[in-house]
Amino acid sequence: MPTIPWRTVTTPAERASYLVMASRLPLRSIARVPWFMGLTVSVVRQLERTDGLVGYSLRAQPLAKTFWTLSAWSDEQSLAAFVREMPHRAVMAKLRPHMGATLFTTWTAPGASLPVSWADATARLLGTVVPPARPR
Repeated sequence: MPTIPWRTVTTPAERASYLVMASRLPLRSIARVPWFMGLTVSVVRQLERTDGLVGYSLRAQPLAKTFWTLSAWSDEQSLAAFVREMPHRAVMAKLRPHMGATLFTTWTAPGASLPVSWADATARLLGTVVPPARPR
C-alpha cells in the first residue's frame, strides 16, 4: 500500500477549529505487514463514510514495519464514534497483540491550516514540536 496523500472529505471552513489526530502504528514482525495492509482497506472504507471526517492521509513504511495515520475531524465526538464503530474496533482488537508501542496525539487546528503536513504531525507525535513563543 503506497502512502495515501491527504484526501479532503469535507471542505473545512477557514476560521473553524478542527481536531487533528496523528498516530504511529509499529508492527512487531514484518511477516504481519501484508495482513495489516489488508485490514487497512476496510478501515479506509469506513473513514470515507464517517460523519465528521474532514480529511485524512495514511503513510506506509512497510520495510520499517511502521504505519502512520493523520486525520482531521469536526469534533472529538466524531473521532470517538469512528473508533468505536466496526470495522475499526474489530481491526484494532486483531492488531493489538501484533503491535509495538503505538503513539497517538491530538491537537486543534484552524481550517485554514488543513491539510496538516506530515512534518508537523511527525514532530508532534515524536515530541519535537517547539511551541510558538508567547507574545510579550
